[in-house]
Amino acid sequence: MNVVKSVRPARPSDALAIAQVQREAMLEAISAGLEHRASTVVGAQLEVGSLAAAWRATIENLPSERHHVLVAVAGDVVEGFAAVAPSPAVILTGDDESGLDAATGQPRVAYEITSFCVPLRVGGAGHDARLLAAITDICADATELHTWAIAGHDQFTHLLDASGFAPRPLRRHAEVDGEEIREHLWWTTLNREG
Repeated sequence: MNVVKSVRPARPSDALAIAQVQREAMLEAISAGLEHRASTVVGAQLEVGSLAAAWRATIENLPSERHHVLVAVAGDVVEGFAAVAPSPAVILTGDDESGLDAATGQPRVAYEITSFCVPLRVGGAGHDARLLAAITDICADATELHTWAIAGHDQFTHLLDASGFAPRPLRRHAEVDGEEIREHLWWTTLNREG
């Protein structure tokens, strides 16, 4: 029997499953960035109960209609999720600082994918592509999307590259386990007609 896989808006009752997926996927991403398995200290910081409480509060009180939390499900089982929020357009040296698109003259409307978690064990299920497609659909006014990706987290960066995203020359760093993890900003424009 084939299990139906789809993406839908998250419900407060999904909070625990989202937290479990986040912990698993974040440990994988951090380990990829460190180039070795993250320590038990890092695992302890990603405590499922606290994450679940935070996600329940977020889902119950989204700041606006332009904030979204989506879950990728196989049947009734949450196997991945993403969160997206409106964001200022990323303006780099050489960009038009007016906030207008150089080609169209229209205002740039940006969203940031603030969380994107699909564990490796379900990496072949197509959840990541469905989540990205749903984000593009639900952010109907967006002219661009961006997200931060941990350097070395090939599962995510390969998805971004295959989906038309490209790295921009912005980096940020975080200290984990006494080591430095680098994140790169990935960005894409969306062609909206009509």
